[in-house]
Amino acid sequence: MSRTTKLATIASASAAAALALAVTATPALAWTAGNFTATLNGTMTIDAGVSASCTSSTLKGTIASDGTLSITSATVDGCGVTVTPKALPWSGKLDNGVATINGFAMDAIGCTYGGNLTGGFTGTDLPVTATFANQTVNRTSGLFCPASATITAKYDFAAS
Repeated sequence: MSRTTKLATIASASAAAALALAVTATPALAWTAGNFTATLNGTMTIDAGVSASCTSSTLKGTIASDGTLSITSATVDGCGVTVTPKALPWSGKLDNGVATINGFAMDAIGCTYGGNLTGGFTGTDLPVTATFANQTVNRTSGLFCPASATITAKYDFAAS
């Protein structure tokens, strides 16, 4: 076999292997776009010097095929005090095991706290569970309020 024929054979085999790999490669993660409801799994703890445990919370919105979230509705109940979500919509994303909620804001007892939450999630499409542990949010308004609060919550996201 001539040198040219050997090189052509090797190049052809390499091209065939590359094509086979490209055809069998796993496609990029894509979420099923649409509406979602995220329900509190367990309790939400809000600690601003005094800890409050909330027993109910629901987030609603949309998820895009790239995992981008738009949270247009939020409720929190069973905290012992009135907690009111503020500044909706919030944005966020579910991406490579990282869950984010940006623009998060809540008011309780005349103190408003806000910021971004970052946690982790399991799963590759809805339903997934996202956990936000010990996330610090800063005071954005209120007199005689602690400078920050810590949020811990776990949400089950499902298509709705």
